[in-house]
Amino acid sequence: MNTKGLAELGESAGDRDVSADAAAVVANAGAKPGAKPGDAKQADAKPVDAKRIDAFAFARLGKEAQGSVPLVRFTRLVDGLPEQPAGEAGLVYWSVRGEEGKSGLLAGLPLLHLHVQANPVVVCQRCNVPFAYPVDSEVLLQLVKSEDDLDDGFASGEHSGGIEDEDDEDEEGKGFVSSLPEKVVGSHHFDLLAQIEDELILSVPYVPKHDVCPGAQANAGEASPEEPAVKRPSPFAVLEQLKHKD
Repeated sequence: MNTKGLAELGESAGDRDVSADAAAVVANAGAKPGAKPGDAKQADAKPVDAKRIDAFAFARLGKEAQGSVPLVRFTRLVDGLPEQPAGEAGLVYWSVRGEEGKSGLLAGLPLLHLHVQANPVVVCQRCNVPFAYPVDSEVLLQLVKSEDDLDDGFASGEHSGGIEDEDDEDEEGKGFVSSLPEKVVGSHHFDLLAQIEDELILSVPYVPKHDVCPGAQANAGEASPEEPAVKRPSPFAVLEQLKHKD
């Protein structure tokens, strides 16, 4: 998955300073997805600059980090969306955990478990009313050293046994591919914020809609009842009448 780096992610609403934003990200490190800033559990979390982490060290040492970032920081995500809320309602909560694969096809591979939660405001394409779309995304990332490695190995289906055999019996849409990690180019200065933004963009539907639009049920109740359709004669009945005439 390609990212556009620090320059694009540094753009935000108004004239906010990039260095100030980065400091805010570090200060918020420890905000757990689903938890509010200031929770007691955050006190033990070590601050981390999510714009620049050593991804391979994270995986090798099994490191963990959490944080929260305002939605408006993700300019690619909010471009074309309505104004996002301020305060806690406008925060993206994230957590990341590194490990090396323990068994099977993943044994020894550098992996990152990324969890992202947010409620970006989008516009319903059915009724044109803004609403908060809940995002709760978990993804397993496999770190590779170069773009040449992105299409290499079992992610392209060039394997047998292992994960594919375990999941072949799953229902349609839940095949072995969903169990495989997503490959990303890692580095010793990996932009985790760009990856978080990518996951948010992928999680928000291109054509967002309410499950049930506001006022839809009321409008349905006010609609005039349809006139009963005129019953058309059966062609077989007409044929039977013609036979009797003969």
